[in-house]
Amino acid sequence: DASFIGQVRGHAYVISGPGRWNAAVLSALKGSLRLAVKFGVGVDHIDLDAATRAGIAIANAPGCNAMAVAEHTVTLILALLRRVGQADAKIRQGRWHHQCDTLIGKTVGLVGFGQIARQVASFLVGFPITLLAYDIRPVENDPSLRVVPVGLDELLARSDIVSLHLPLTETTRNLVDDAFLARMKRGAYLVNTARGGLVNETDLVNALRDGQIGGAGLDTFAVEPLPLSSPLLELDNVILSPHCASNTQQAFRSILACCLDNIITFKTGCGDAHVLNPDYAAYL
Repeated sequence: DASFIGQVRGHAYVISGPGRWNAAVLSALKGSLRLAVKFGVGVDHIDLDAATRAGIAIANAPGCNAMAVAEHTVTLILALLRRVGQADAKIRQGRWHHQCDTLIGKTVGLVGFGQIARQVASFLVGFPITLLAYDIRPVENDPSLRVVPVGLDELLARSDIVSLHLPLTETTRNLVDDAFLARMKRGAYLVNTARGGLVNETDLVNALRDGQIGGAGLDTFAVEPLPLSSPLLELDNVILSPHCASNTQQAFRSILACCLDNIITFKTGCGDAHVLNPDYAAYL
């Protein structure tokens, strides 16, 4: 904590990726730091209540990486179904026979229907598939996306592919556990480009091993970097990527521009600075 505090102290405005934004750090920065902008969207590593008590505004860059993350989500879906990883391994071993699945005719369920999930739906709308969506807020009807709003139980029971698009909160932490996985169709696929903490990885590994889940495409993990001892690394029906869904040059530039705009807007008071804890002002 002391090292991180030393890096930030003396700056009124910072743009930060992962960092030690806990209560002790935020309390120590009270009176000097005015605004911390997350380089990206997720702020589950930031103690927003502690930031508010310290009079520090926290902002993020919503939507700037939506296309990149949605593209990676679709990539994982197609790679899982077409078993691209296994095909690559076979040809390197001199094997020339491969069978796989297809997206055509499948049902894709989007758990959470924010900007990224909407973009996934937009990318997938050209496929002859059924799109379902669940969100705690009403799913707005957009005829161009052909998305059918349903309850979570119905989505899990009907979907061949379940894709997670939720923030990590105390309510959603370990949402994907034994019970959740058991409610999915046997042999269905799970994709997570949201937050690793949504998934109980031990339960997922068990479901992957016994065939309840046919495969998983994971870009985020409960512990990052993923430990080399993780049993996920032993499974050939899992595609893993190192939390890189938004790591495109285009997304980087878009996120940086939004972060800088947030700081300018915050200083001038003109426009939306995407502040997530507006009550911070009461503690100045």
